[in-house]
Amino acid sequence: MAVTAEQTVNAPVEKVTETFLDEAFNRHVAERGGATLNSFEVDGDTAGAFTVTSVRTMGADKLPEMAKKFIKDGLNITQVDSWAAPEADGSRNIRTEITVGGMPANGEGTQRLQAQGEKTAVSVNMSLNVKIPLVGGKLASTAEPYVGKALSLQAREADAWIASH
Repeated sequence: MAVTAEQTVNAPVEKVTETFLDEAFNRHVAERGGATLNSFEVDGDTAGAFTVTSVRTMGADKLPEMAKKFIKDGLNITQVDSWAAPEADGSRNIRTEITVGGMPANGEGTQRLQAQGEKTAVSVNMSLNVKIPLVGGKLASTAEPYVGKALSLQAREADAWIASH
């Protein structure tokens, strides 16, 4: 199943990148989305290619009704973002892989931070896979709107975060 989302952040791409790499910002976004940020690690020099690994916990009460039938104690979600080195204008491509602990589900896709002068276009394309016989496809399609909202939340919150920091 595919998820796409696009937002514009009213800041240059360098500032958006700095914000997306701020652990306090990521904790804030996780909490706004009903999750808890357990860990956040940047590996490598952010001036070039690097990797960010974050682990979040989401309680079962925050999941779609259909998912609650299968997930009683919530989820641990690990997200690994592999950032490419910046392009000449500062734009960045990010390869994202998501795994869900204790469940045969994952996601993969791309994010792009496209420099537009004093603004940054943030676009996300993700595929979700849930490997549960008979209901996996239905669970994935149920989860798609939630994933899209979570991905858009980061860009929306970035605007407010940058304005207040």
